[in-house]
Amino acid sequence: MKFDEKERALLTDAGFVVADNNRAAYVKATIVVAAHDDESFWLTLSLPNETRIACSVPRDQMTLAIRGGFASRQSGLQ
Repeated sequence: MKFDEKERALLTDAGFVVADNNRAAYVKATIVVAAHDDESFWLTLSLPNETRIACSVPRDQMTLAIRGGFASRQSGLQ
């Protein structure tokens, strides 16, 4: 899948850099992780255009992702 022109424009306006092939976009953002309840975390992304995006992520998935990233860096795979 690729971003269409509307999506590409929206991402660019929000401060993202969109890859030439329209398959990925990159942005430097501040991410805040907050404990929401026993089952989930809230992630809040603050974008360069001052937009904030919030989403709920299951705690177990977030923990596995963090552990996996840390393990990759420690083993030199990343």
